[in-house]
Amino acid sequence: MSHKFLLFLIAAAALSLTACPGGGDGGSDGGSLGTTAPPFLYVANSGSANVSGFSIGAGGFLNSSSPATFPTGGTTPNWIAVSPNGQFVYVSNSGTNDVSSFTVNQSNAALTATTPPAISTGPGSVPRGITVTPNGQLLYVADNGTAAVSGFTINTSTGVLTPTAQGTIFTGGTSPEGIAVSPNGQFLYVANSGSDNVSGFTIGADGTLTAMTTPTFSTGAPGATPFGIIVSPDGQFVFVTNNGLDQVAAFTIGAGGILSPASTPTFTTGAGSSPRGITISPNGQFVYVADTGNNDIASFTVAGGGILTPTVPAVTPLGAATAPFGVVVSLNGQFVYVTNTGPDNIAAFTIGAGGILTTTVPGTFSTGGTNPLGIAVPGRP
Repeated sequence: MSHKFLLFLIAAAALSLTACPGGGDGGSDGGSLGTTAPPFLYVANSGSANVSGFSIGAGGFLNSSSPATFPTGGTTPNWIAVSPNGQFVYVSNSGTNDVSSFTVNQSNAALTATTPPAISTGPGSVPRGITVTPNGQLLYVADNGTAAVSGFTINTSTGVLTPTAQGTIFTGGTSPEGIAVSPNGQFLYVANSGSDNVSGFTIGADGTLTAMTTPTFSTGAPGATPFGIIVSPDGQFVFVTNNGLDQVAAFTIGAGGILSPASTPTFTTGAGSSPRGITISPNGQFVYVADTGNNDIASFTVAGGGILTPTVPAVTPLGAATAPFGVVVSLNGQFVYVTNTGPDNIAAFTIGAGGILTTTVPGTFSTGGTNPLGIAVPGRP
């Protein structure tokens, strides 16, 4: 599949979703819209060093794969990414400084380790955030321990990773966590939790990263501790969770990928919320944040200029000691899924008019592993 054709499919999906008040396609299942990617979902279980696999069914119901979990071969998996076509799954193992790779059985969501099953990100790298470019040809990892980004090319037939000629590049910040690529595949952004800024890079045809003319962008006051990061589907905005200040920072994307603070640069997620994961609906209308400190999901509508407005109600409670971490919206825009690290489960919601969340029936699904963190579906950043 060519890069241009893939972008066309994503754009077509976004246009179709815009016509639906809830952001969905009006269908009854979790299937993909405007793409051949299967309706699967995967979770990285940090405590048990494995990945949970699910297919998304009617009403957002999660059906466990068989087997229900798959060992990563590494330790302390944190973040997870699925290739846009749904054929490959990648997991960053911060304990063993490597990335695990799997092929996906397109009929039942089962995973099979590639050969070789993992590739190193380097001694002391402590890989965290992980992302695949929209064309499915490149993968980047935020190396928390070495303040760098590792780049890999993807064998589109086998899923095997090979380091780019560049290999790694320093972020210009410290302790990077989240990482995201723009929908056009031209820009990469990294949230540096230790230096309270975002690094910006342009992506070359061979995967080489080049720091932007302005290499880093402040996320706000000292102590912001940026964590999760996303780019809007239209490529106009970047949103970052400021874990230390209980905020979402908003930026507009200008020429060359340069970031500028939105006219209102930050938006509260609630006192004591400690926001971590962040996601945006495929139609770009709604942003959802996993608030680890307050055990809830903060929800916003997105207006012109990247302005966020809290929904009414502004938060959706998840229950005491749930400590949510990762959050994702299904490709069809109908469902939100959140990893609850406390009870080792996934909370599921349908997206209604105005972005309001309603708990599915049942409302939670066991991961079969412990300390679930990263969560991902095909075709979504």
